[in-house]
Amino acid sequence: MRRPPLVVVFVGLVIIALGETAGALMSQLRPQIAGYARARVAANPPAHGLAGSAEYDAEVTARAVYAAEAGLSFFHTHAQGLGPLVIFAGTVAASTVRWRLARGAVAALLGLGALFPLGYLAYSMAVLERGRDAGIEMARERMFSTRDSRRPSASTRRLNTRTRSYLA
Repeated sequence: MRRPPLVVVFVGLVIIALGETAGALMSQLRPQIAGYARARVAANPPAHGLAGSAEYDAEVTARAVYAAEAGLSFFHTHAQGLGPLVIFAGTVAASTVRWRLARGAVAALLGLGALFPLGYLAYSMAVLERGRDAGIEMARERMFSTRDSRRPSASTRRLNTRTRSYLA
């Protein structure tokens, strides 16, 4: 059995360490994290749609704080699980893939894939800086490469418009 490239092991261990650290910090600093999130929402009232009504603003702020904390929690959970998976998959690939170039390509893809949990950190910050809905949408489109399947992309809308005008 071959060992995986040291870079893959290092990336896996760093992701595990970041996930563990995030979990420890979240458990010890929850009030401070929530206070920071509330302060960021208050600093960006137009992005969050704050209206000046205490009840409405409290609800909007609570939803944004919850979304930011959820992003941190997802980071913690995914980093803890993805790190060992990357190391294991790197070991399997190093042992089973015969061609050196293919092993290097698999190792590079595993190393890049291990960075996926960092998208949840960006998600948490985007929710606080751009507003809850805009931050979630930005994270979906840019970090996680998924779109809302109910909304067609701009290129699909252009194609549909051309097709309708052609058929008319």
